[in-house]
Amino acid sequence: MTGRERTIRAIRFQDPDRIPLNLWVHKAAALRYGPALEELLARHPQDIVRIHGPMDRVFYADVYKPGMYTDQWGSAWQVLQEGMIGEVKVPALPDPAGVRDYVLPVDLLAPEWKAGGRVVGEKIADARRSGQFIAAGQIEVFQRMQFIRGTENLFYDLGEQNENLLLLRDKVVEYFHRYLDFWLPLDVDALTFYDDWGSQLSLLISPIMWRELFKPVYREFVDRIKQAGKFVFFHSDGHILELYEDFIGLGVDAVNSQVWCIGLEKAAPYAGRMTFWGEIDRQNILAFGGPGDVRDAARRMRDAFHRRGGLIGQSVAGVDVPLENIRAILEGWNE
Repeated sequence: MTGRERTIRAIRFQDPDRIPLNLWVHKAAALRYGPALEELLARHPQDIVRIHGPMDRVFYADVYKPGMYTDQWGSAWQVLQEGMIGEVKVPALPDPAGVRDYVLPVDLLAPEWKAGGRVVGEKIADARRSGQFIAAGQIEVFQRMQFIRGTENLFYDLGEQNENLLLLRDKVVEYFHRYLDFWLPLDVDALTFYDDWGSQLSLLISPIMWRELFKPVYREFVDRIKQAGKFVFFHSDGHILELYEDFIGLGVDAVNSQVWCIGLEKAAPYAGRMTFWGEIDRQNILAFGGPGDVRDAARRMRDAFHRRGGLIGQSVAGVDVPLENIRAILEGWNE
């Protein structure tokens, strides 16, 4: 069974031969461990590969270099540690009055994709030769709005719900529809959303506001992706339990969330209704536990979520995760 076949069976609850593997390795961790990590990954081939393209943040080397850089949207970022993504220090639109005249980089799509499309094509071809499932793209409506306005500014906008907020949202939505025009014809298996909606304890905004302002936008995108015959994967950090039912209703196939932040016992009732795309607790277990703790966490997640499938062995190898714990991640899911 190939990685692609295994992952599709997991998503469809059709008894894959084992739990698919999908380790996210931070650039800083790769720099820290070097060949030792490369050798470990070579012994544990990944079933899922994430492919980013031009205009996606992590496609560019500058996002990992210490110092300041300005993105294509006009926001200035600061990176403090090599291999880590920084944060916006000077947003493109600190004054909400500028939203109406703000021009998103829609016209950059064509030249950017012309220049970087070959790289994307080569990655897709490599994944197909390896039999991997391809989760592509980086659709981030809420996060991109934060990067453009600044997080604090955007939350003021949300509190006021002024016309500038809706105008900015609609401009970002327009951009990502154009973005899908490029991705959907490509030979990829899933399109991926990256919008963090949770704090440690709750949603960042009320579920009523989320359903009013953002759910209709996601429905537009999900419907297009489904019509193209592709799966929908959604990454969202924090305590997002209140959105699970909405994700299921939208047709999201796999959700990557911090189930240990939410609580396994609270997330478990959704097992069999959506695929849990990881993850083992990176706040505590991966960074501060030992290999035995990691393996026990994987076992507990199998017990909570695996229902003839419905579980992908995903987790994050950050710079603070010991190499022996990374090995335990790769081995523990299928023990």
